[in-house]
Amino acid sequence: MSSIETYDYAKVAALTMSGEGFEVRLELPLQVLDETGWEPAAGDELELELSADAGDVDAWEIVLSGTLLKAGENEVTYTFGGLLCTVKGAEVKPFKKVYLKLRSARTSSGSASS
Repeated sequence: MSSIETYDYAKVAALTMSGEGFEVRLELPLQVLDETGWEPAAGDELELELSADAGDVDAWEIVLSGTLLKAGENEVTYTFGGLLCTVKGAEVKPFKKVYLKLRSARTSSGSASS
């Protein structure tokens, strides 16, 4: 994770993550972070998956279901009940309905992107 901004007035944290050829900015309610016991910090390694189907969600700390808000060239924005997730990159696929799955590297068994 490259940065985190906390908006106490809205009770939301905005996480910015990047990997090979992409950048993601995700808004999450502070309550969700509290419930998962996760205190995100810049430099944390995360694993993020965006897919058109839910699949197996048991291994993930945070799972959100959202819809496509807008799609442009190399940029897609999804809404998760009013919380936004913007994905920038060369190979961004705009799913009409999307499932976002997130976990920290310490709880995943696979590789992680930050």
